[in-house]
Amino acid sequence: LSLSPPKPPAMASRRGAPPLPLRLRRLLRSPISRCACFIVALTVLLVVLSLRQIARVDLPRSDLPHQVPNEQLWVSNGYGYHACVTPTHRYIGPIESDRYMTVRSNGGLNQMRTGICDMIAVARLVNATLVIPQLDKRSFWQDTSTFKDIFNEPGFIKALEGDVHIVSDLPESLQSAPRARKHFTSWSGASYYEDVKELWKDHKVVHVPKSDSRLANNGLPIDIQRLRCRCLYQALRFSDPIEDLGKVLSQHNTCTTEACGASKITWKVYCSSSTI
Repeated sequence: LSLSPPKPPAMASRRGAPPLPLRLRRLLRSPISRCACFIVALTVLLVVLSLRQIARVDLPRSDLPHQVPNEQLWVSNGYGYHACVTPTHRYIGPIESDRYMTVRSNGGLNQMRTGICDMIAVARLVNATLVIPQLDKRSFWQDTSTFKDIFNEPGFIKALEGDVHIVSDLPESLQSAPRARKHFTSWSGASYYEDVKELWKDHKVVHVPKSDSRLANNGLPIDIQRLRCRCLYQALRFSDPIEDLGKVLSQHNTCTTEACGASKITWKVYCSSSTI
């Protein structure tokens, strides 16, 4: 007779449930299996919490501020600064001249913007007619956009008609004329461009391959400095499609809770049809 005590029944059997299969019990005892179960449980918990957070964001909120008018949104007290764009009383309009200057802007968009405005000031200093600059298509720009695709060309010419003569292209008589090619020295002052005027003695057209940083920031006549600011902040505006896109973005980011739905629809439709 065996004197060893009988083994106690399994916990599942005492509760009335069938015992787990031997293979499953061995699998649950494995550390890898326990780790996998923990990861699955944690993933489920994160998904549930994320869905709850998304549901809260989509609910209408009563604590959102009312829509702020654009005039109030962009207004600033200036902190004591003011725009220096008004010419002095000594400033006169451009003088008629048979000199022409063509420019190829270089760099990224912001670098080209400042370079174009510098070339406006240079054209004023040398008393030359500026042909609408060509945009960089090789180093940074890498597309086929022209000046009028990015900027409001008619508005640019009109805004600066009292400062510099600007034309969209060279006259027909000068299309095939020989041109002088000149890399202007970086950060040059007004006296440097007085010497540059000599180039037009032998040529009607001077081509400038680069426009970046070709004019000094300091030591220039006050009216030249104000002309640069006038060009940058008033004359060189983006084209109408880009301005319209900016307005859509502004409205999308400042809409009220009630208007956000319609604004999102407008934004999606605009992005789908826009070629910019």
